[in-house]
Amino acid sequence: MATTPITANAAQFAGPDCGCRYEKEWETHFRDCLLFYIDGRIRFERYCYGEAACLVFAAWASGFDAAGKILYDKEPEFEVDQKALPRVLTDIQEDGAALQFDGQFKRYLKTEQFASDKPNGYAGLKLLFLKKKHR
Repeated sequence: MATTPITANAAQFAGPDCGCRYEKEWETHFRDCLLFYIDGRIRFERYCYGEAACLVFAAWASGFDAAGKILYDKEPEFEVDQKALPRVLTDIQEDGAALQFDGQFKRYLKTEQFASDKPNGYAGLKLLFLKKKHR
């Protein structure tokens, strides 16, 4: 399986509006998601499943470097959370609808395109400004 990093701009996965959500396939214990925004920012989110389903942790990134590595703003405190983070984009499949990281078998599949994301600061005037600047 190829593990060669791929050069990419995170904004190319955001779609025409505010952003897109990609969810890791075949997960059973957690729901891991990557959110791509029009300004090139990336947010990783891990949720637990079950009756008490909730956000376990999240990490923001400023985008990719030239080698396809995700540039996280701050590493999570716990090692188990650090290991959960996807690190390097190694394949783009299905015209960008499936992304593979770190040469792993499980991919992140595009599940949702969203016009705004108020809880994460992408709404109102900020979003209007970003759409004008990045489109």
